[in-house]
Amino acid sequence: MKKYLLMLGLLPALILAETQSSDDLLAAAREEQEAFKNGDCDRVASSIDVAATFYMNGRKLNREQVLTFCRNIKRPFGAGRLPINDSLTPYKVNESLGYTVRDFRWENADNQIMHEVVTKIWRRTEGGWRVIHFQSTVVPE
Repeated sequence: MKKYLLMLGLLPALILAETQSSDDLLAAAREEQEAFKNGDCDRVASSIDVAATFYMNGRKLNREQVLTFCRNIKRPFGAGRLPINDSLTPYKVNESLGYTVRDFRWENADNQIMHEVVTKIWRRTEGGWRVIHFQSTVVPE
């Protein structure tokens, strides 16, 4: 019985540790996404591992192509309209590995609703969380 009470007593600490770790990952993901949104491509580059893999709508890109895309994409996104919905969810696998899923919809300049899902795998390094894999799929609704 004491063993179970001890385990129950530790449960809040375990939940808090999981939340804090996920919060760190979420903060890193939000910071990287904000840098991309604002065109701070040097900051985006610092969030990406040099050996990261990238897939955009099934097309494999290298790191430099992704950074060129960052530098050249028209801003503001979505014809300057706010997203219809936008969620970013972190998932911690362990202390040094996690992933995020961003699921959002927006209306483009042609008034077409677009749906994008972005999955990023992150590794914690001495310098913080770094993207090691990126996959994005955009489709019209």
